[in-house]
Amino acid sequence: MAAPIEIDDPEMNSPWRPPYTVDTLFELPETDLRFEVLEGKLIVSPAPTPAHNGGLLQLILLFASLLPEKLRPLPGVAVRLPNGDGPIPDLLVTSATDLTEYPKGLPAALVHTVVEMVSPSNASTDRVTKTRLYAEAGIPCDWRVEQRPWREHFGPVPAIVVRLRESDGEWRHVIAAAGGETELPVVVGADGTIVTVPIDPATLNGR
Repeated sequence: MAAPIEIDDPEMNSPWRPPYTVDTLFELPETDLRFEVLEGKLIVSPAPTPAHNGGLLQLILLFASLLPEKLRPLPGVAVRLPNGDGPIPDLLVTSATDLTEYPKGLPAALVHTVVEMVSPSNASTDRVTKTRLYAEAGIPCDWRVEQRPWREHFGPVPAIVVRLRESDGEWRHVIAAAGGETELPVVVGADGTIVTVPIDPATLNGR
């Protein structure tokens, strides 16, 4: 995948101008490209690869089979952050009961866990920018699925990095590598309720 592009780059010849907010996403024409608003910037990325979507599908099926009945694992939905940004995680877990009430993105307060499938083109955005924005918005759990080794992990891949906000406000980090089943936490409610999901990250390699 090519690197994400800021749409206000002069070469894009875009009719939209900053400041951008999550509402901008719903004014754009339909396209195979992915648009997000991050730190007030409108970012466009190419469509995901089949391998990316294959791994994501495995995770959606796993979540759907293990999470409480009223919880929804939703792919590709905009999250309305308090600062006006609109990131779109690859997958999110929400307790929203009537999704028709939120035609322009889910409020962060109804999003309890987010998942990003990292590719080389968006690695820095997923590892740094979006992780920080989710934490600042109060989303208590995020998963990052890494398909390649990175600075903090040179072991087997795929690997899953989970960040979980503890009751004291501190963040706990877990790295689960391919080749063994690990019980990983998924926050499923505004009260911090956790469901543990057994997973071998090797199942997310898109093969």
